[in-house]
Amino acid sequence: MPSRLSPSNSIWYFAYGSNLSVDQMRERVGEWHLSRRALVRNYRLVFNVYSKKWQGNTANLQATGKFEDVVYGVVYQLAQEQLAKLQASEGVPPTEIRVELEDGNEISHAKAFIWGKTNPEREPPTAYRKAMEAGLTDHGYDKSHVDRVFGKRVK
Repeated sequence: MPSRLSPSNSIWYFAYGSNLSVDQMRERVGEWHLSRRALVRNYRLVFNVYSKKWQGNTANLQATGKFEDVVYGVVYQLAQEQLAKLQASEGVPPTEIRVELEDGNEISHAKAFIWGKTNPEREPPTAYRKAMEAGLTDHGYDKSHVDRVFGKRVK
């Protein structure tokens, strides 16, 4: 486990796709200082980014401008070097995003990976969906919440 990260050298990263998986995050960045359940408003979860690794469409955030649109996920407190490793895996630069924690606090300068160039929306591959579901469960989301995340999918 890394030593305590000070606010000056740490970054909050919002995960909403396969990086919800604790195992995947450990493979990509090692251990992190802290993670907490969180959400972003004014976005919806879409599956419109093709991944060779997953052989199908993976998660993305799509801005809606509607406060009632919410995407649930997790914020990880990472070192700059860890975020750089994630960026190499993701292939796009991180975007600044406002995140709400369960306790009502906000992180106004969190980072998330959001793709601008996308494909038509499609259901994610089964293995990808299972990685997301496991990640949500790893972070304490209950089954009914996990079902809600996937319940409002594209037809």
